[in-house]
Amino acid sequence: MKNDTCIIGVIGAEVNGNEQRQILSGIISQAQKRGAQILTLSNLYNPLEPEHADCTDNRIYDLLCSDVFDALILLTESVVNPALRRKLNDMLQKKPSVPVVLIGAPVPEFDAEQFLYLNTSDENDFEAITDHLIEDCGFRNITMLTGPLSIEVSRSRVNGYRRSLEKHGFPYDESQVLEGDFWYHSGEQLAQKYLSGERPEPEALICANDYMAFGLLDTFSASGTDITAHFAVIGYEYIAERNLHTPLLTTFQRNRSALGAAAVDLLMQKLHEEPEQHVSPPQGRLIGGQTVSSSSGLQLHEELLNARILQHYAEWNLKSEMESRLTECETMEAFVEIMGEFLHLVRSAEDIILCLFEDWYRQSDSERQELICRHINTWTDRTPFYVEKMQLPALIRRYEYPAAYLNQVFFKDRLLGFCIVYYDHPDTYDDTYRSWLKTVSNCLEFMRLKGDVRYLLQCRKLSPSYDSTTGVFSTDGLRDAVQQMLNARQPETVTAVAVRFLYPQDALNSSEPAMKTVTNLLAAVSVMKHFHGKGSIIGRISEYEFLLLFPACEDDVLLVDAIRTEILSDADFLQNADAMQLFLCSQSTAHFNYSEILQSTAALLEDAEKQYQQAAHQPYYQKLEKLHKRLIRQPQNACSLEDAAAELHLNPNHFNRIYRRFFGISFHRDQIQARLLPAKHLLLTTDDTAVRIAERCGYTDSKYFIRQFSAETGYTPIQYRNALRDYFG
Repeated sequence: MKNDTCIIGVIGAEVNGNEQRQILSGIISQAQKRGAQILTLSNLYNPLEPEHADCTDNRIYDLLCSDVFDALILLTESVVNPALRRKLNDMLQKKPSVPVVLIGAPVPEFDAEQFLYLNTSDENDFEAITDHLIEDCGFRNITMLTGPLSIEVSRSRVNGYRRSLEKHGFPYDESQVLEGDFWYHSGEQLAQKYLSGERPEPEALICANDYMAFGLLDTFSASGTDITAHFAVIGYEYIAERNLHTPLLTTFQRNRSALGAAAVDLLMQKLHEEPEQHVSPPQGRLIGGQTVSSSSGLQLHEELLNARILQHYAEWNLKSEMESRLTECETMEAFVEIMGEFLHLVRSAEDIILCLFEDWYRQSDSERQELICRHINTWTDRTPFYVEKMQLPALIRRYEYPAAYLNQVFFKDRLLGFCIVYYDHPDTYDDTYRSWLKTVSNCLEFMRLKGDVRYLLQCRKLSPSYDSTTGVFSTDGLRDAVQQMLNARQPETVTAVAVRFLYPQDALNSSEPAMKTVTNLLAAVSVMKHFHGKGSIIGRISEYEFLLLFPACEDDVLLVDAIRTEILSDADFLQNADAMQLFLCSQSTAHFNYSEILQSTAALLEDAEKQYQQAAHQPYYQKLEKLHKRLIRQPQNACSLEDAAAELHLNPNHFNRIYRRFFGISFHRDQIQARLLPAKHLLLTTDDTAVRIAERCGYTDSKYFIRQFSAETGYTPIQYRNALRDYFG
């Protein structure tokens, strides 16, 4: 024993179900009497497919590796995935010092020899059901609808029915045993045979579970036939929804609560080395209804009361503002505060601890271990505290609550953290908490996405034609716009300008650089939207690529230069310009084909990026690139070739050679072009004269400015403005 309080872990799947909750009620009640605490590990969705055995939902069971548990109980029938069963079996076998009790029908994937098995006896229950029909009701002609006879559970229920018949001196007739599949339509099909006269009616029908009985009752009711005037019907399992069917089904309840209590007693005997006592399968009981007369009460009032309570909680969750309030949160403190305001929506919960990985909002391939935990109850200390992942189960020791549930907080395949909910009585975890937790998980993901640049920059198809993030055409919208352009104008040539932005991973992974990246990209798009003259169109062809199409252009090189100039002149764009690369290319064609243009411009961009990647790994490139970008940001701060070379401790001639190799231009000419960049911007965006623009750009001699501008661009300043006037506005 680790300390005075014994921790018993309960392993279940989708334990909000009525059958599992009945077992858990018995477990928790007996644990309270024996001074133990119960911590339940359960998935939420319980996927059946074998390939989903290791899905995020099922990673909750990794916590079984914790050394906190003194003993374990596994609810075998709740785990439906065979691959997950095998995984759990392997994990339990690696804990030989921890006693394990398996509750439910034996399952081949679990080792029956190593673990203790407890279950009710289907044979005994069905013998008792048949005894009641014969002894208390006086029936002789009794038919049974069971499940597939290929499985043991169906055969054992038939054996109990047969044992009772033979005990009372009635022959067993195989023709009176009908094979179903434990679901509604088995009862529906049998009802049709009775109603049509295809099969003679018995005095009484035993259904091997309630669902098949519900199908039978519903079919009779739909036909307007009172089944109680024809024959008696009794079910098995006591499914909570029986009050939704008419007439009210008489059924038989397995004593799952006693089963849970017996499991706790067995484990405590092992842990405290008490004398082992034989545990007989607990006897079930008849639940009165309208389809078979019985001395037991209907219990309908209690069922309807419980149904109303659950319905009230479902409505409160549905109508509450919790979801909308959580989606507005910008901080974890606000998020936890609102969770606490709506704690009352979780039926009977005393407190909940939200435990999130410290970097829960980031994409991470590494296995994280440390979590930040916060109480959400308004009356508790909400100061965050740290816990290692495998020590999460130990949090139950901090408090005196008899029961707690540990679930994962996740969205699809993204594990965000865990939630622990505490209860102080046996009637615990149900659909209200499961729905509440799903809302919390979805809202956490929503808050995460507000800071996830990868998500914010994705192409959105809220409209069939437009990208909702940038407001320009989507790929499909661009294709349609191109066709309309060609149909309306039939231009002789079309010029395509493709633009690609390349951001480093660091700019996409952390919040502050990520938001700068978003601002950077949207600023560039805003600039490109200005190039809409002469019927040009712009579309977003991927997260970081755009295509501008012009139906007529005499000088595509000049146009590309103007687009680059305007992007690099934008103040918002320059905030993050040091952390990205900008690639532009153009292509003019007389025989325009949209798909071919996409392919050819993509190839040009790939070549440009490939050249950049090759250069980026060369010596001195990173330092020279910083210098190159500094010229663009601060063109007025000119320096000599010698001074620039000295910064890198290089010979001026060698410096100039590698600078030209990397950027295709000498350092001196790059300074000139950087100085002319604001002049080009002013020519496009103002009506200032060349003289005025020269002054604003720091030239003391306007004639010298005009000569230098003409030498670099091939146009005088006024010619440059006039050549681009129709494309920019």
